[in-house]
Amino acid sequence: MAEAAPARTVLKIFVSAITIFYGFVPALADLNETHLLNPLWSEHARFHTAWFLAFTAGVSGTALFLIWRRDEVFIPITLGLMFSAGFWAATLFRNAYGGALVDSNGHTHTIAGIESNTFLFSVVSILLVATLVAAIRIYRSPSING
Repeated sequence: MAEAAPARTVLKIFVSAITIFYGFVPALADLNETHLLNPLWSEHARFHTAWFLAFTAGVSGTALFLIWRRDEVFIPITLGLMFSAGFWAATLFRNAYGGALVDSNGHTHTIAGIESNTFLFSVVSILLVATLVAAIRIYRSPSING
């Protein structure tokens, strides 16, 4: 059981970093004139943006509580995967509801030639799947857990 503690701690730090990224970075990125404060957006669209950002921060805070106070990583990883799945669903079905990855009156950011949200959610999604695999191995392995 002694070897499990360092592995679990490293995993918890990694899951926490991903959780902080998906939970709070979008709020920082969207609290400006291109999103929440955009005067060209309807008041209702801005309301939904504020609601989503508050909800995401709250879920992420809960996930961090679970990670560090309950030694629970599976629920936080699942919440992160659900958050990512929401992005991918919105991306996949954007033509059906008239959506777009970038606003025509906003600034477009790219990373390595890829739209920044698509790039970052790809990285987050891959990291979340990798942490899920690691969590299964660390928390469920008889060799680590005795």
